[in-house]
Order: sequence, then C-alpha cells, then structure tokens
Amino acid sequence: MLYIIVFILVYALLILIFGINLNNQKADYLIVLGPGLYHDKETLVMIKRINRAALYLLNNIDCKVIVSGGITDNNKLSEAEIMKKLLLQRHIQEDRIIIEDKSKNTVENIHNSLNIINDKNKKIVICSSDYHVLRARLIAKKNGYDTSSISSQSSLLELLIHLPMEEYLIIRDLFIS
Repeated sequence: MLYIIVFILVYALLILIFGINLNNQKADYLIVLGPGLYHDKETLVMIKRINRAALYLLNNIDCKVIVSGGITDNNKLSEAEIMKKLLLQRHIQEDRIIIEDKSKNTVENIHNSLNIINDKNKKIVICSSDYHVLRARLIAKKNGYDTSSISSQSSLLELLIHLPMEEYLIIRDLFIS
C-alpha cells in the first residue's frame, strides 16, 4: 500500500514539474484552455487562467491568443466568449483574440486550436492550470506540435481534487485512444 501511495505522489509531482516549461518567450500563439462555466459565468479557475494569459500577452504584444472552449452543460454561452470578454477587460486588443468555440473537452480544445494555427513552424504556448498543462502539451505533441506552457497556480485543495483525474486522463488520452 505504501508503494502505491509513493507512486501516486511521485507521479503527481512529475505532472506538475514536467507540465511547466519556462521556454515560452516570443510565441506566435497562446492557446487558453477553457475550464468550464457556472451558469454562464466565469469560474475562479477561468479567472486565474485569464489573468495569467493577460500578463503573458501584455508582455508579448505580437502574440495572438486563441481562447478555446465551447458551450458545455446547461450554459447558453461558450467558454471562449466569456474568456474573450475577460481578456478585453484586461486591455487585450480584440484583433489579437481568436475564438474557438466548438470544443467540448481538452482533446478537442487542442485539436481545434491547432487546426486554426495550421503551421507547425509557429511557436505555441498553452495556458491552463498547473495540474492540466502536461496533458495539454502531450495532446499537442500527439498532434505533431511541440509547445511550451504557462500555468495558473492552483490551491492545494484543487491539486488534491484534480491530480488523480489528470493521471487517469493522461493514460486514457495518450495510450488507450
């Protein structure tokens, strides 16, 4: 039992360590992954991702941003629409924001966003939560793109909730499908 606990902790640590890449200066595109909405309103996780993305975009004025996320659950608005609104409130110019509003999950977020870019020579940074960027980057790699990442910081409670699911999803998305 102790071996299983140690394995899970080490694996979770690897997700956090290898999910973060500091080689993200001067990207052509930043992809921000939608974390879901609550009754057509942004969540704290979305606000953290958008704040991190806005900081990056303000420091990289030539970078375009793809906000990725469709209409999920019982919402009427897409995640991408809400993220665009939040970026505009943070003084990101509208002509830099590209909406990808068809995706329903991370695999579709990455696939659809990469189809918009459609150029493997472009430098791409993925923005998501710290527990999520490794899986997003691995999906991009599976689609033939080498990306880097920036991440918003999660609370300890968020990490405890999301890391076990991320471990399962990495295995499912990359090795089973």
